Amino acid sequence: MDTKNLKYFVGVARYGSINQAAKAMYISQPQLSHIIKSIEEEVGFDLFQRTNQGVRLTRNGESFLSHCQVILDEMDSLDRFINQTHQQGSRLVVSMTRFSHTAVCFNEVVCRHQDQESLFLRLRETDAMDVVDDVASGYSEIGVLHFSVSESESMLRNFENKRLRFQSIARFKPYVFLSMNHELLRGKEVRELDIRDLLNYGFVRYIGQYEDFFYHIATENGIVDLNDSAKIAYVNDRMEQIRLLARSNFYTIGIPKYPDEGMHYNVVNIPLRATNEHLRFGILTKESKRPTDIEDEFIVELKSRYGALSDEAEAAAQ
Repeated sequence: MDTKNLKYFVGVARYGSINQAAKAMYISQPQLSHIIKSIEEEVGFDLFQRTNQGVRLTRNGESFLSHCQVILDEMDSLDRFINQTHQQGSRLVVSMTRFSHTAVCFNEVVCRHQDQESLFLRLRETDAMDVVDDVASGYSEIGVLHFSVSESESMLRNFENKRLRFQSIARFKPYVFLSMNHELLRGKEVRELDIRDLLNYGFVRYIGQYEDFFYHIATENGIVDLNDSAKIAYVNDRMEQIRLLARSNFYTIGIPKYPDEGMHYNVVNIPLRATNEHLRFGILTKESKRPTDIEDEFIVELKSRYGALSDEAEAAAQ
């Protein structure tokens, strides 16, 4: 059973409302309802009684909650134990939302230190909620994440409640990534694309990233939820994604410019037209933490790379 789903269950039990828990955990209410239903199907009994006022644990649900809390506490203890065994030498322990540019920065720093006698290096790619939890719990020392500008107030309040420091490094409008040979580009010079022009084509997305803010596009005519696309291809990693984009009429959404491998596979990026959406990127650390030398090096690398991308995108828009 997925421990992430157990956290969602505990959240619903805590708030007594799927809607309130969804807001607190930055996941859509329909998706959270689906997760709870899938857990109930897996265990074979109801966890909650649904009422007009929210949800209430069943007797089996109360017992299940007790077991979940033991499991999650043990997982936290295990994470702390693992971290404590790697206190010697240089450590770079990062959780990130899935963006190639963050991974490139991590790899650059790792390559510079590869000849050191002692190193502990870990990069975890996950969703925004887990990035926040990883840093708050001490599983990771640095978080790199993105969220919608419209969600800034609630996200920043969440960071403050968890005593986390957030450093903003860039913000971007969403871009479409697709093959140079895509039907929409053939024989045309296309400077922008409307999300509605793409809805008849397949959408490529990462498995499990339902709440990635790039999947909910704010337009002049309201929100377009790409999770509702008629054709969706689910992939595990960025190279699968790039290869599929290069060979098909599928598309995905991201920020300006893939790293170099995108060019090798003839994948291009084009800004979206008529969208109010902006994504904010930043670095998350504990308020009480003072970065080590290798962590400072990684943070400088992030600021430099994302800053250059932001400058490049602004120049292209002018």
